Amino acid sequence: MKYKNKIGGNIFLYIMLILVILYYFIPLAVMISTSFKPEQQVLTKTWQWIPKNFTIENYKAVLAKYPFLRWLLNSVIVTIGTVLLTLFISLPAGYAFARYKFKGKEILFLLSLFTIMIPFSSYMPQLYILFYYMKLLNTYICLIIPLSTSAINLFLFRQFISQIPKDLDDAAKIDGCGSLRIFFNIILPLSKPAIISVVIFTAIRSWNSLMWPLVAASNDKIKTLPVGLARDILGLPALTMHQPKYGMVMASSLLVTIIPILLFLVLQRYFVEGISTTGLK
Repeated sequence: MKYKNKIGGNIFLYIMLILVILYYFIPLAVMISTSFKPEQQVLTKTWQWIPKNFTIENYKAVLAKYPFLRWLLNSVIVTIGTVLLTLFISLPAGYAFARYKFKGKEILFLLSLFTIMIPFSSYMPQLYILFYYMKLLNTYICLIIPLSTSAINLFLFRQFISQIPKDLDDAAKIDGCGSLRIFFNIILPLSKPAIISVVIFTAIRSWNSLMWPLVAASNDKIKTLPVGLARDILGLPALTMHQPKYGMVMASSLLVTIIPILLFLVLQRYFVEGISTTGLK
């Protein structure tokens, strides 16, 4: 009886797993299929998963008509800058909250976590005015700084470093190591899974960010991929009534998503390890 229940439970789990995979894969499959179709075959009464007339003209049109490579370079610069600034701020702060004892430590940590509940849109106008008076609009710094502030990363580092035995710190101090040497030689190497998790979280968040870059980067030289896709290819901010070319839209959308997908596939082992060892599910 237990054996039959186990088989039934496994079958149910496999069915649910297949449904979840299909739920996430079907939109991606539609995007891939549409991107290789001629425009006249995109909106038809009968859907074709495999294009009848396979073409790459949509990709050629995106690369030829729009400064796609410039948008790509801008997104790479902003993403790398955001990741580096996030690690520079959150990692030492997480180490301090995990290892040091100082007055008001718990209150400061809770105040940092409370910022998660404040929606970005509520203070975005004030942020825009601040950067306007600082004359930093349409600059990479203007895009990087707001995207690098996240209390979730601070929480993740603090939780991970707290699980590293303090005996390692004590042994290093006996050998004459100072706080900086302990941080660089012991904490950083052992925190690799958490660092990889934060890199993935921050990189994808920065890469896909649309609201703030759409407001703060009106110059064509600073546009990121999501802004170029929304403003130039889809024409959303202008509220134009013309029907977009869905083949080009899907081709550009697929090009935008390739890099985050590859990043996750390369680092997924460390990502899972970092999440499982910090209490996040």
